[in-house]
Amino acid sequence: MGCTTGCVKCFLNTLNTLNALSGLLLIAIATLALSKAPLAYIVFLYGLGGVIFVSAILGCCGICQENVCMTATYGFLLLGQLIISLLGIFGFKFSEEYIEKFAKEEVQIKWNEELVEPGAMDIYQTLYECCGRDSPDDYVVIGRETLPSSCYPQGNTQKIHYQDGCALKTSQNYVTLFSYANDSNWMAVVITVLMVFGAFYLVGRFRKQRIRYSY
Repeated sequence: MGCTTGCVKCFLNTLNTLNALSGLLLIAIATLALSKAPLAYIVFLYGLGGVIFVSAILGCCGICQENVCMTATYGFLLLGQLIISLLGIFGFKFSEEYIEKFAKEEVQIKWNEELVEPGAMDIYQTLYECCGRDSPDDYVVIGRETLPSSCYPQGNTQKIHYQDGCALKTSQNYVTLFSYANDSNWMAVVITVLMVFGAFYLVGRFRKQRIRYSY
């Protein structure tokens, strides 16, 4: 085995480690976004994260065993992964306006539930440190004499209540979450391109070595 091939193997296995971490990161982002984002986006992140992670494990096994078939399969999985990543960036890219609109609609649904069943907004108010749909004054408008404890830090009503409405705070958090996921996709694309070249280079080297040993 030549020095170049050995370097490529080490290089690829290092990238495989990063790729596996990238896949787990996308899965984690999808999990955090459950019930907070469009279903298509969640499924996309889970699918891409899973493919990235599985291909990284397969690549490590194929490279370490110098298996032509396994390494070739790994290379084609990387190509598929690259296509999915590009679709995610250009085909399923959500604009900031769309994300904000989606967040406000979600908060509106919870606020409608709050009107019928007090406490429905607690999960948003505690998680995003906000109060009311647009502001704490929303509770005054609907005839509530006191603000719910979830409008206060750690539920302590002796402290100053949150000033921002949940529509604003939720929108800001959603935009941050989606932007982070999109940045992760770009990182995955760069890593994947390098890995595709390395994988097919090793396939060629492993095949030549097998032919040489067969004679």
